[in-house]
Amino acid sequence: MQGLVSGGQSRAIVGARVYVLETDASTTGKSSTSLLTSATGHPADSIGYFALTGEYGGFSIAGDYNCSPGRSVYVYARGGSSGGTGSNSAIGLMAMLGPCPSSGTFDSTTPFIFVNAVTTVAAAYATEETTVDATHLALRKVPTANSDAGFPNRLPDITTGFATLKGNTEPSRRMIHTIANILSACINSGSPASQACTTLLGNARSDGVSGELPPETATAAMNIAHHPHANVAALYQLQPIASPPYLPAFDSPPADFTLPVAPQGTIAFIDVPLKEAEP
Repeated sequence: MQGLVSGGQSRAIVGARVYVLETDASTTGKSSTSLLTSATGHPADSIGYFALTGEYGGFSIAGDYNCSPGRSVYVYARGGSSGGTGSNSAIGLMAMLGPCPSSGTFDSTTPFIFVNAVTTVAAAYATEETTVDATHLALRKVPTANSDAGFPNRLPDITTGFATLKGNTEPSRRMIHTIANILSACINSGSPASQACTTLLGNARSDGVSGELPPETATAAMNIAHHPHANVAALYQLQPIASPPYLPAFDSPPADFTLPVAPQGTIAFIDVPLKEAEP
């Protein structure tokens, strides 16, 4: 399984730690299980073994893990440097892989994946009912596009290269991109102490306007999904005006960050790798 971790607009995230995590089988928010082994050639940290992204944001995981068939699995990228900026521990990105295949790996079903702010926002909203933070995700079963398993029409297709929403879903597309742009302000800064990061993390707390500060952008996205009415104006101001990485997006603050959900089976989230703006 290979992949690319991007900050948008061809900004590769270099030196990010990439984990493969399996969600908790219950809905109690217990720690996700790290699946990688020492075969990655890198030591483990408090989360688990990891692969590192190279100078172009790419990573490779070959025969380094086995997942439990049917259990939900996701990729989590943490830290690194975006576009030559300084190392930023507040970078956190996710991409849902889906249910583990019967083979125990995604090598044949999902050989290449993109991980960026769009997949992170989609993952945060897809799992909002059971998410605590980026390493505590409980999900009994990842639904398909036509599923009624509780998270209809909210999962990203992480294997393709354009943001496409089927049906009458333009508000959803713009909302996803707007929140992704908000995250990108911190992701593409050079430090967790940057103004963009302190503004994002300070306005995406665990209880909305109060509670704990998220340590990184993936958990911030989850908190926004949990509390879509909190600090909308302050967060919206983080969207880069001159050159937003993801288009189309809202050109004025929305009433809130609630994600419109289309009728069953009419929407698909497809992440955007290097060329984020739609043609």
